[in-house]
Amino acid sequence: MKVLYKTISAGLAVLMLIPSAIPVSASETTGKEEVIYIMSDAGGSVNGVYAVNIFGKGDVTDYGDYTDVKLLNTNDTVTVDGDKITFSTDSEKAYCQGTLTYAEIPWNISIKYFLDGKELTPEEIAGKSGSLEIKFKIEKNNKCRTDFYDSFALQAAFTLDTKICSDIKADGATIANIGSSKQISYTVLPGKGIDTSITANVKHFEMPAASINGVKMNLDIEIDDSEITDKVTELHDGIEIIDDGANQLFDGSGELKDGGSSLKSGSSTLSDGVQSLDSGITKLSNGIINLQSGLNALNAQSDNLTSGSSQVKSALSEIQSSLNAVSTDTDNLKTLTAASGEIQTGITDLKNGAKEIKDNLAYAQYKAAMSANGLDIDALSSGNAQAIENLNAQIAELNTALLQIQGIPGYENQAALLQSQIYQLSLTVQLLQANNGAIYGTEQYLNSLSDGISQLYSGLAELEKSYSQFDKSISNLADTLSTMLVNVSKLSDGINKLSAQYSELDGGINAYTSGVDKIVKGYSQLTSGAQGLAQGSKTLVEGSRTLDSSVCDLYDGIAELCDGAGKLSDGTGELKGKTSGMDEEIENKIDDILSSIRGSDSETVSFVSEKNTSVRSVQFVIKTDPIEIPETEEAKEPEEEKLSFWRKLLNLFLIRIY
Repeated sequence: MKVLYKTISAGLAVLMLIPSAIPVSASETTGKEEVIYIMSDAGGSVNGVYAVNIFGKGDVTDYGDYTDVKLLNTNDTVTVDGDKITFSTDSEKAYCQGTLTYAEIPWNISIKYFLDGKELTPEEIAGKSGSLEIKFKIEKNNKCRTDFYDSFALQAAFTLDTKICSDIKADGATIANIGSSKQISYTVLPGKGIDTSITANVKHFEMPAASINGVKMNLDIEIDDSEITDKVTELHDGIEIIDDGANQLFDGSGELKDGGSSLKSGSSTLSDGVQSLDSGITKLSNGIINLQSGLNALNAQSDNLTSGSSQVKSALSEIQSSLNAVSTDTDNLKTLTAASGEIQTGITDLKNGAKEIKDNLAYAQYKAAMSANGLDIDALSSGNAQAIENLNAQIAELNTALLQIQGIPGYENQAALLQSQIYQLSLTVQLLQANNGAIYGTEQYLNSLSDGISQLYSGLAELEKSYSQFDKSISNLADTLSTMLVNVSKLSDGINKLSAQYSELDGGINAYTSGVDKIVKGYSQLTSGAQGLAQGSKTLVEGSRTLDSSVCDLYDGIAELCDGAGKLSDGTGELKGKTSGMDEEIENKIDDILSSIRGSDSETVSFVSEKNTSVRSVQFVIKTDPIEIPETEEAKEPEEEKLSFWRKLLNLFLIRIY
């Protein structure tokens, strides 16, 4: 039998073996200590919860719903009465272990494994290579009856061997070197969960067990913040001085802005007059230019107009020639209707043939034929099933007899004979099962074949019905085409008349385009004079713009100064208001930060049972299964040895897999 041991880190063993490592107030000298060991699979699902209760010398009464209870370091007698455990010990420390029947731990733990983006189970990912992502998540378990989630801090640790893992990344974690491995540690404060990921490139991936330790946070931290608050007061006094200066600057810039506004108004009036003159001249010039452009565009389209008219005339001629060439022969239409009728007859013959096959091919007809020859298929199948049941019963009896004598000296021949009989009966069972399989296969094949023929027949019947309608449509089409051939002659006469009349329209279009070309050439002289007048107006406008622009730049600079002074005044006022009482806010913020890491100073309660009222401390030790590549050879069974107290204690950190 192969045994694999998965060992929890030695640091946790030290915490268990040296109770003084657990944070306990110096004034508490009575009561018990609880260390809760939680074993989970590699995905974080809880497999078992164990408690080690640590007591002092004397008579002990404790409570807990356990499946078994035992003392680890003494031979004292333990009495279990329901959930009540009692014993008496002279040992300075008594370690009492119990396996909890049912327990909801304070945290829901989830560890998921992804390789190259695909989620795999811990068993599937063992030995694989690629891009690894471990998604680690802890949330509050609302089913837990106590408030350990809000008062206990967690320390979670993962270990990756750098021989098989590279490019290891873990946001928010502390990564330390331990030999050839990297230990990735997370600290989770009370009342806080975690949702994070570890990534790495792996080759033949394995990972030791992950561990999560939980202890109650109760840190006594005091910070002298008087120096900080004094500096904040000095800062606020300086801000008040700056705010007064900014207000004075804003008042002076406002007076300067009023004077600049008067100067800007006069410059703007002059510029507006020049702009109005230039605008009128520009509109006149643009109107003349636009008219010239319109005439040019109209003249440019003359070629398209005359060319399009010529194309229309040519198209009418082609239509006229095509209509005159249409034949009124209806012999091809008669051939089409005759061929369609022959297809209709062929479909009907196929349907009738499929019906005859459908009526004579099925499993029922096959059974009837076999029965006529003296073989009842149903009786044969039922007899085979009964025989298989009887033979299996005999095989079971022979196996029972074989187990009773196997390995007993002197019964070797009887054992060999029983094995031979079991083998022969097994072969007979296989033959009977094969015979029933052949019967069932024949039934399925014939039924499937019969269903296929039925579907074929239904399809042919539907095809016959549909084609009948198609055949009627062909006859109707032939009649319609015969009528259309007569109407084509009438259409040809109409096109001949239209072609003769369009020749007159084409001549008129050519005369129109020639007249437009003459108008365009005469109007171009008027356009040249308007452009000269507009150019002189632009020179006058440019000078007035230069003057107005300079005045506007001056005013804009003054306005920006005034706006900047206003914003500065507003900003310093807002800064003054928001920094008022800053020293008190900083003190409150420091207190909030400290409270998040101090933990709760509430009374420690028992995780095992609410009946336990004197509890000095509670500690949680959570350990997952490791991810290991399965061994190809079985390890030798360890020899039994008498376990010492320390070995029993160490076994609390071991999970044995058979």
